[in-house]
Amino acid sequence: MATSRRRKSFTVIERLRREPYNFDFFQAVRLVERAVSMSDGDFCNEPIAGAAPPSKELIRFSAQSGLSFVGSDVLRLEKKQSAGTEAQEHDLNQWHMEVGFTGLIGSQGVMPYYLTELVQKELRENNTALRDFLDMFNHRHVSLFYQAWYKYQLPVNYERQRLRTERDPDLFTQAIASLAGLGTSEMRYRMPVPDEAMLGMAGHLSQGHCSAAALTSMIKHYFDLTVSVEQFQGQWDELPKDILCRLPCDEAPSGVNNCLGINTILGTHCFQAQNKFRVIIEPMAYEQFMTIAPGTQKLEALKAFIKFSAGVEMDFELSVSLPTEQISPVQLNRKSESEPLLGWNTHMASEHEAVDPVQITLSAENLSPDEALPTA
Repeated sequence: MATSRRRKSFTVIERLRREPYNFDFFQAVRLVERAVSMSDGDFCNEPIAGAAPPSKELIRFSAQSGLSFVGSDVLRLEKKQSAGTEAQEHDLNQWHMEVGFTGLIGSQGVMPYYLTELVQKELRENNTALRDFLDMFNHRHVSLFYQAWYKYQLPVNYERQRLRTERDPDLFTQAIASLAGLGTSEMRYRMPVPDEAMLGMAGHLSQGHCSAAALTSMIKHYFDLTVSVEQFQGQWDELPKDILCRLPCDEAPSGVNNCLGINTILGTHCFQAQNKFRVIIEPMAYEQFMTIAPGTQKLEALKAFIKFSAGVEMDFELSVSLPTEQISPVQLNRKSESEPLLGWNTHMASEHEAVDPVQITLSAENLSPDEALPTA
């Protein structure tokens, strides 16, 4: 569409075709790769410098065959029919790019000039056989040159892998995922938190133990919740049956753990103070309070993330608080913004106005409500 100055605004790929001299070689190839990935499948899409024949790669490279001075990396970009799709049911197009910074012949070529003069002589006689033969080597040379460049470029590796339909990560993503504990295929795409978000916190997750400061920082970064961690929250844990005290019986004639003062234990539970911590979420607005209600995706993702970060050997609980001024009267309706949830936002009216925020404690093992159960 023309602008107010009557100038047409072209797409990036169209501008690349019209003005190739304004683009860097690596930038031009990346733009073509993205354009092919967004096409309707009528272009060759095999990766550059791969195992596919040159006729199936998404770009076919050629080099300048003249002796004139070259002032740009890319001289020409045009769309042609692929030579390897003539026998197929539908023809595939292929991008052809002519470069001027390298090659066997031309002003930047490595071969003697007489070979360039010979090619020019054949072209004047409308014979392109020699030039096409040399372009087979030029294509492979330029393809390997591009492959050597992007191999150690982290953003380009990530971008190329995302443009493909494969789920396997690139080398850099795989390395960071291994540091975060997601390096194996069995661990990928199994958490409510996206894997890419977990990779952004690999610096904390790669440590042997997750500290309280690291946990609060990661929760603030991803969930946008201001929290604090209270450590050493004691709880009663059930003891295994094999260490309980038992008097002599048919199954154990001598008894089990019944030597007074040495291994005798009274009861079936033991108080532990080092295996549990509490994550306190600071008071928030009512709208944000409802986003972490029991059964919501955000709450399940938060609990799964804390369990993954702290380790399965640690237990925890969540303490959520709501300021009294944010409490609204209970309304029995099905509106999402005011739907009552028993034990969450169904506050009873009181003659005395409360000052302290309402606190709700959620266990890490709380089950999500069953949507199949009939409502009262």
